[in-house]
Amino acid sequence: MLEKVEKIFREVMELDDDIELNDEMNSDNVEEWDSLASMSLVLQLEKEFGIKFEFDDVLQMDSLGAIKKVTAGKVQ
Repeated sequence: MLEKVEKIFREVMELDDDIELNDEMNSDNVEEWDSLASMSLVLQLEKEFGIKFEFDDVLQMDSLGAIKKVTAGKVQ
């Protein structure tokens, strides 16, 4: 499941395969991460896993690590 989250993150943020992902990645250190990318990421994750994020969930999703944690909590 975490690999799928990373794959979706990489696609939405348009990151090359040679860029190493880490849980500390956030909008301050990923140039492509803006509000539109955030919403696209949320929609893609909801579609892929058949889940629905609440507004508070989205607010918590401020890093790749947080995205993984919130998504894992919804999937399980």
